[in-house]
Amino acid sequence: MVATTPVRQRRALLIVVLLLALVALGGGLWWSYRTPPSPPSASHPPVSPLAAADVTRIRVRHGSDLVMIQRKNPQAPWHLTAPVHAPVDPPHLEAMLTLLGKPAERRYAPDAIADTTTGLKSPTLVVQFNQHAPIDIGGRGPSRGSRYVRTPHDLLLANLPDLTGLHWSWTHWISPALVPPHRQLEKLVLPHFTLDRDKQGDWQAQPRGQRSAAAVAATMQAWQRARALTVVPADESRQRLARVTLVFRHSPPRHLDIIERDPNLILRDPALGVDYHLAGNRIGPLLEIRHPGL
Repeated sequence: MVATTPVRQRRALLIVVLLLALVALGGGLWWSYRTPPSPPSASHPPVSPLAAADVTRIRVRHGSDLVMIQRKNPQAPWHLTAPVHAPVDPPHLEAMLTLLGKPAERRYAPDAIADTTTGLKSPTLVVQFNQHAPIDIGGRGPSRGSRYVRTPHDLLLANLPDLTGLHWSWTHWISPALVPPHRQLEKLVLPHFTLDRDKQGDWQAQPRGQRSAAAVAATMQAWQRARALTVVPADESRQRLARVTLVFRHSPPRHLDIIERDPNLILRDPALGVDYHLAGNRIGPLLEIRHPGL
């Protein structure tokens, strides 16, 4: 009996130690739930801290191209103001707006990674919101859709999939729509026809009797929805073949010169100095009031 007493004492001591360990572990878990986690912004700052509602001007440089997008107030639509005044391409605008408040995936010291790796020696884009310091957008990062970004204080890795697949020369910032957003055609002057509304408000074509009313209405819809495959600087070596005039209710008319109509359709806006390239199957619906089945 005397010999077993130390064994019992050791067992009792072990049980006490285990109980104390469980109490300490439980206390640690309770404290971890009690203490709020650090905010993500402390270690992963946003690419830009600005809110979209506070931005009225975006300046973007790509190589030697510099574009400016502006709006009069937070409720007004965005418009391309440099190097030309034109409706802005929605995907390019949206790609810039996604930078606002976008949290970074990783944060590095400004000189932690070589510029040859980040692509920031010659940034793909330099973006400036309002009068704030510019933000450099570099090359692709190690993860899908990621990009290296340099802000005034940090080197960041951010997930920016909206930048993928976009081209950045200045003509790509112009909306490819032939009819600007929020405008309705009142009259269309084609090389061989003039389309307008009769006294009843229905679309008609002059000269009369050569195209059906359904085909005329379909042509107006085709113009309202038409979008170029690409917009490029005007090829000044090519002269116009004919001209199309689009007349709107409350806006100045738009003149588009026909540069090519076979095998593809190329329309030029001489005021902007750009050519709109469309597929050849758009020639009939847009210029000749021809629609299969009508």
